[in-house]
Amino acid sequence: MQKTAIWKQVTMSAALIASAALAWHYRAEVAALWTGAHAAQPRDSAASTADAGPPVIVSDVQAVSDDLTFSAIGTSFALRSITLRAPSGGEITSLAIAPGAKFAAGDTLMQLDDSDERLAVALAEARLERATSERDRYQTLQDTGAAATARFEEAQTGFKVARIELDKARADLADRTLRAPFDGVTGLALVESGDRIATDDAIASFDDRSRILVEFDLPEALLGRMAQGLAVTASTPAVEGRTFDGTVTAIDSRVDPITRTARIRAEIDNATDVLRPGASFSLRLDLPGKTYPAVPELALQFSSGSLNVWRVADGKVHQVEVRLVRRRAGMVVVDGPLTTGDRIVVEGTQRLRPGIPVTVLNTPPGGNS
Repeated sequence: MQKTAIWKQVTMSAALIASAALAWHYRAEVAALWTGAHAAQPRDSAASTADAGPPVIVSDVQAVSDDLTFSAIGTSFALRSITLRAPSGGEITSLAIAPGAKFAAGDTLMQLDDSDERLAVALAEARLERATSERDRYQTLQDTGAAATARFEEAQTGFKVARIELDKARADLADRTLRAPFDGVTGLALVESGDRIATDDAIASFDDRSRILVEFDLPEALLGRMAQGLAVTASTPAVEGRTFDGTVTAIDSRVDPITRTARIRAEIDNATDVLRPGASFSLRLDLPGKTYPAVPELALQFSSGSLNVWRVADGKVHQVEVRLVRRRAGMVVVDGPLTTGDRIVVEGTQRLRPGIPVTVLNTPPGGNS
């Protein structure tokens, strides 16, 4: 039994030594065979991937309007605003002006002493009456041939002069009264009843504040977006906690060469009479812009001194040059030959070359599979 076991061990040892010798002798052939067997499958996989193209993730191009929100500080004015001035000089006999008092057009605001002017009107009326009677008498005599033509013409001239003198006397009398030129509100009076004033002396401010005008400056770069009728939202420290709606009513015809801005005027309804001329206003406007294509920020690539995106069409990618308009909430608004629905590569751009096929791994929301 022991001899048999030793024999088997000797035989197996000899076989192993022989196998090892053969393997060493043919070691190059064995290594090549081993490497080929294990490399066959990866090569087949790589060939399959190369035929399908590099994998990419895409997104659809969207169309967005390049609207902007513009904010500015402006100054308010009354719809109509004047300084009341004395139409003539003299003593003030009555004064109705008070801060915030409302008047209709034609209402009496101030009265000057008009005794002399009333007498002048009465005298002019008497002279006109006499001139009228004389003209009519000579008219009758001329019709009968009893009066000379020269005498009638003299009477006619006297009548015209008398009528002119009456008109002037009445105008002088009217100038003794200061009346409201339009519906409005008076400010603080600069004079008192009993004062003696001269012609054109300032009396008080007078405003029509049924609507408030607010003027502000707009940079010339935004002038192309501005148009009459655009909505404006305004607020003022004078009325806390409220906003007011208005519209753009006027755009200045010139750009200031120093500030490079244009003057814009907006109008706000003030039916409640809570707004005041001269107050500061904070304004906000939504300025409309052109419609541009928009792509995710990840899609934008910079190469060869220009911005580009990769567009997938018919299973292949093509490089499209674009111009950056602005960034907006994770999207990039661009200008270029892109249309809504174009598929743009957002991930996997590192291995792309113009014209190569790609494998799209996703279907964008709203896109076709």
